[in-house]
Amino acid sequence: MKKILYIATTADNRNRLDGETIKCRLLRDYLNDIEKIQVISIDTDNWKKHIFKLVVSILFYFFQCDEIIVSSADKGAHIVLDFFRKIKCKKKVYYFVIGGSLFRNIKEKKWNLNTYKRLKQIYVEANTLKEDLNNLGINNVKVLNNFRNPKKFKNCYKKTDNVKFVYFGRVIKQKGIEEAIQLINRLNKENIKCSLDIYGQCTDDYLKVIKKQFSSAIKYHGEIVPDNQHEYEILSQYDIFIFPTEYPGECLPGALIDCYIAGLAVVASNWKYAKEYILSNENGVIFEYQNYEDMYKKVTEMISSRKIEKFKIKSRELSKKYMLTELLRDFKKEIER
Repeated sequence: MKKILYIATTADNRNRLDGETIKCRLLRDYLNDIEKIQVISIDTDNWKKHIFKLVVSILFYFFQCDEIIVSSADKGAHIVLDFFRKIKCKKKVYYFVIGGSLFRNIKEKKWNLNTYKRLKQIYVEANTLKEDLNNLGINNVKVLNNFRNPKKFKNCYKKTDNVKFVYFGRVIKQKGIEEAIQLINRLNKENIKCSLDIYGQCTDDYLKVIKKQFSSAIKYHGEIVPDNQHEYEILSQYDIFIFPTEYPGECLPGALIDCYIAGLAVVASNWKYAKEYILSNENGVIFEYQNYEDMYKKVTEMISSRKIEKFKIKSRELSKKYMLTELLRDFKKEIER
């Protein structure tokens, strides 16, 4: 039986619910279900605090495995992949890229191109990122979208006169949380009835900051622990996923896929890769990056045009593009050989 060494940020010893961790856990679960391989998993979460243990584990299992899969954020992954280059690793190495910063990091930090050229395959989430890497001479790149593996769930939507916005994901300033709050407050002052519910992990300090801006129409509900069902039942109650992100590493957010599965319209900023995943005026609207007057304009137009239901239906259709078993079908065949 082929042995696969899986090096990834699965965060088994702490409660991390960010997109990187969820993707890595989903991939590990998928690999564990493949009967023709044996998976040896090494968790790279919080690696700086246990670097010696991590190095020893990688070296120990390196000699026992046949092939290697790495799935981690750029910096941590680069350290591991560059180590494999330095020891002239002859094993097949597959790299699942997290986020959209790899090209920028290679250029700005002058990472060794051969670290990436020698890999068996690099899987990225965006066509633009693939093209950027190709322009650096890294040609072993395929586009493989972020993915989900939902169970059947109950659609809990109940239509009301109130437009129900939701934010789901890490609750940090760079995700545009405060701009979303300001939008909801402004709409209500103009007698456009709406609400915003916020779900996700948030530090106590930042929660205090944003709560000062809350009106009665805005609530923070804490985190949702995903189980591929419960999160969709919660999200399905809403009309619009609001995502005014300014996060520099944004690529294909798992939360966006979750909201497609739950059948939500989308309001999002035009981050670098937004137009690869959101069909403007088909399943939502994209506003100019960091232009919050444009966000207000696009949202009011969407509400007044009564297109929300149409957008919700289209999002459900688009969710089919992100099903784990379909997306990983060819990869499964590759590692079973």
